[in-house]
Formats: sequence, C-alpha cells, structure tokens
Amino acid sequence: KLDIIISDMAADTTGNRSLDSIRTNQLCAEIIYLSKDMLKPKGVLVSKLFMGEDFLEVKNLAKSVFKKVNFFKPKSSRKESKETYLHCEILKSL
Repeated sequence: KLDIIISDMAADTTGNRSLDSIRTNQLCAEIIYLSKDMLKPKGVLVSKLFMGEDFLEVKNLAKSVFKKVNFFKPKSSRKESKETYLHCEILKSL
C-alpha cells in the first residue's frame, strides 16, 4: 500500500471548457476510487481537478472516501484557469 498518490493528470483539451472540465474531473474521480484500494489508512491523495459543473460531484465523492478534504490553487496557476487541486487525507473505514 502507498503513503501518497499525486495526480497531475488532465484530459487533452478540446477548447470546450465544459467538456474539458468534465473529462479531467472524471480522471480525478477515478483516482479517488483507485485510492481506496491503493492507499494506507492514513494515506494522502493530491489530484488536479477543474472548477466546473461536476465539481460538487467530485467533492462529494472525495468526502465519502476521506475524512479530510481540502482544495488549493497553486500560485503558479493562472488566475483565469479553472485548475485547482484536491488534497485528501485519512481513508474512511469501508
């Protein structure tokens, strides 16, 4: 089992901001599901996601799997970018 998973994955952009957000957030959701099997109980997940119409779904998924869920936007990210990062700690008992 792993102590940490870091995912900076993003789907290839199409120019359609809504579609790009949905596709990248689906990758984030897949990493959350994967982390249930791959992380130690006190493991950490950091994953890129985009602010968009499905943001709340990903947030709720993370909260259903982890005890601590936070979001941050790095200083290196452009202000107009929808990019943000999810930081999760401590798996909930399954």
